[in-house]
Amino acid sequence: MIKYLLNSVLISLCVLIVSCKRNTERYSFYINSTENSDLPSIVAKKKLVVLAESSATSYINLEGVKMGFEYELLKEYAKSIGIKLEVKLINNLDNVELQLNRLEGDIIACSYTITKDRKKNIDFTMPYLRTAQVLIQRLPSDSTPQYIKDPMQLAHKKIAIWKNSSYYHRIKYLEQEIGEPIIIQELDGIYSPEKLLEKVSHKENDYTIVDNHIALANAFKYRRLDHHLRLSIKQQIAFGIRKNSPILKESINAWFKVFRKTPHFKFLKHKYFDGKELSHLTYTDYLNSGGGKLSSYDKLFKQESAKYNMEWHIIGAIVQQESNFTPYIKGMGGAFGLMQFMPGTGKHYGVHALSSPAAQINAGMRKIFTDFKFWNNIPDYNQRIKFVFATYNAGNSPIENAQKRAVQNGYNPLIWDNNVELVLQKYKGNRISSYVKEVYHRYQTLKSLYE
Repeated sequence: MIKYLLNSVLISLCVLIVSCKRNTERYSFYINSTENSDLPSIVAKKKLVVLAESSATSYINLEGVKMGFEYELLKEYAKSIGIKLEVKLINNLDNVELQLNRLEGDIIACSYTITKDRKKNIDFTMPYLRTAQVLIQRLPSDSTPQYIKDPMQLAHKKIAIWKNSSYYHRIKYLEQEIGEPIIIQELDGIYSPEKLLEKVSHKENDYTIVDNHIALANAFKYRRLDHHLRLSIKQQIAFGIRKNSPILKESINAWFKVFRKTPHFKFLKHKYFDGKELSHLTYTDYLNSGGGKLSSYDKLFKQESAKYNMEWHIIGAIVQQESNFTPYIKGMGGAFGLMQFMPGTGKHYGVHALSSPAAQINAGMRKIFTDFKFWNNIPDYNQRIKFVFATYNAGNSPIENAQKRAVQNGYNPLIWDNNVELVLQKYKGNRISSYVKEVYHRYQTLKSLYE
């Protein structure tokens, strides 16, 4: 593979030199601008710097396990040419092209759609996905203002969209096509597609648009959202690179032409975008099940919780969020079972992927109680529960660090809502705070429905 890629790079260099000899001005441009920005300098530094967003399609770090569809693709590419991959998280997608051209990174990996406007500022590799844009809305049982079944019904509806996205251009074209105005809430680049999914899920917005592969990657997390109404033809998703990085472009394209035919690539697509195995049961299936029963594990939840004098709804909410009551499900990074323990956590509590549901719930309750005791200095019970949920998702250290920063910024370190939560959002993105909101909502709902 490496020999193939090196040959490809050498061919690209030869082509570039020949073409440059035909045009002195172009030759001068490439020699000056590629000195620090193209593949030779990247290889010399022994690292490829990726501009990524915090998302399942781009890059996430779960308890030290780094993953994300684009991250895993580029990790394979970097390995094939013998260099390391370094990730630089971006906070505002509006600036990502500027950051790339300022040499703050070598490649954009943010599920970036190839568009005519973007090609004015940057170049693209060959596409690694083709996907359509879809409408995101809450399921009908969630009392949406109106469940949209046809694009024509978007007339006079308010839809939240990142203003510099391909989604924005699509909704403007759709407005012309249906002949009626669509109310567009134009958002800055701090609102990534996954943040917009979160806002619709939490009823802060009623509608948004994302690419279908992003919706699929988050289908398990946001089970109350619908993504089945397609609004566009399939568009091309690729890595963004500088216009003066032709050798890097040729190298990635040569590598991907081979890699896309491998079982590993098919596995990665299945891992991130096959939502069927993770979301065959929906949240509302349980809320509407009737009979005062949440799941077949209620007795175990109550039995284990009673040992620690805790509400069984806490573990019920976590299991519902993590696995939807599926005992042998496998998640990202090796997470397993009802509690979705990472392998290291499972080993600490004495369970593994094939442990019985009873053993998994016993271990899960012990961890929850350990986290509950850890936060015994939180005076308010509901705030303490939120700290427990945050710790379950991220571990102790990130939350303790956020508390220290909260003090430095004038926030109350013993209050989650709009205090420690805000600090985490600033430094860690929305993943942890979104998790807490989702699980706490489930916890409150279960308390109101089930004794």
